[in-house]
Amino acid sequence: MAKALFLSLPLTGHINPSLALVRELAGRGDEVVYYATSAFETKIAESGALYRPYRSVFLAELRGLPERLHELSSFLMRTTAEILGQELEGFRAERPDYIITDSVAPWGCWAGKLLGVPVVTSISTFALNRQVSLFAVAHGIRPASARVVLSKVLHVARALLIGRELRRRYAIKNLGMKGLLFPHSDLNVVYTSRYFQPCANSFDNRFHFTGPSVTDRRESDDFPWEQLRHPVIVYASLGTLFNADDGFYRACFTAFKDQDCQVILSTGANVSAESLGPAPANFIVRSHVPQLEVLRRATVFVTHGGMNSVSESLYHGVPVVVVPQMSEQALVGRRVEDLGAGLYLAKQEVTAEKLRDSVQRLLVETRFRDQAALVRESFLAAGGVASAADAIVAFTR
Repeated sequence: MAKALFLSLPLTGHINPSLALVRELAGRGDEVVYYATSAFETKIAESGALYRPYRSVFLAELRGLPERLHELSSFLMRTTAEILGQELEGFRAERPDYIITDSVAPWGCWAGKLLGVPVVTSISTFALNRQVSLFAVAHGIRPASARVVLSKVLHVARALLIGRELRRRYAIKNLGMKGLLFPHSDLNVVYTSRYFQPCANSFDNRFHFTGPSVTDRRESDDFPWEQLRHPVIVYASLGTLFNADDGFYRACFTAFKDQDCQVILSTGANVSAESLGPAPANFIVRSHVPQLEVLRRATVFVTHGGMNSVSESLYHGVPVVVVPQMSEQALVGRRVEDLGAGLYLAKQEVTAEKLRDSVQRLLVETRFRDQAALVRESFLAAGGVASAADAIVAFTR
């Protein structure tokens, strides 16, 4: 069978969606060598892949990058230069038949060019193009300020200079600006459905929409399930990166403390339950919860709008209130609202009253649950990782 290199961005939201696909490919006999960082070694090994560590020091900056997203383009190209310098001969020694690269890991596209093997792009967000950008602008998603726009332009210029030097160093031709920064391939696996993807008709058959890969995750589970006695469960979480907003958690306390529901609040690793003070009696506050198990029981999910979290919620037919923390999440939130599967609440507009009113609407107005069910049906009909693996086999053999 064939051998693949999987070159990912070592963040939860990029690695988790890919693991079911890796498991499917490994189950068919392909050998998958997966590059990431040590935090993901166990997950990767459990998927059937061989783990390899990146040595890049730039990747250590990833946790702080959300505060500096305008620097993303130059960060990615600095990282590409470093990874190619450190790992290219190791990639070559693996003798892969094909490469799967994350859509924001341009070093995978470069490695494919240099090794002369097919490249498949793994897209853990919505697929992006001009039409999707116009959709975002039409729905009010714009840069925060002129200063941010200027900074972004400067970082793109730096990225292009790095890219030009890499093209000279490695004698690569026919790799334009898009290929430098955010590569698409002749096969792009997108972990959502065409129904949920904005402007889906603008993407040709190079884009394979498989639906989300929602599989059971082995998580340490000391969650107090016995405390869940109320039929209405509101789950709230800001995810794994943008979760240091204690004002949001206190707004949840105020919003739902007197409501006839059970609230599960996940604060993440950056905010302790103790720092928030005493929780209302109808709250369970934890730094981490087994999200899939919670969503199987939840009635409403208040979320930051990460693609994985929203997909997992809608996969279970649970409508969402999206409180985005960055533009990518705002796009997800606007699409949810566009399809009627939930509500969008801008971060700067969050108050206890608006949180309570938004959740109450999702509880009372059955159309939101009906629309969430339609998204769920589209996910189930998309073909899943089996269809993605079929496409990869056809493309790479």
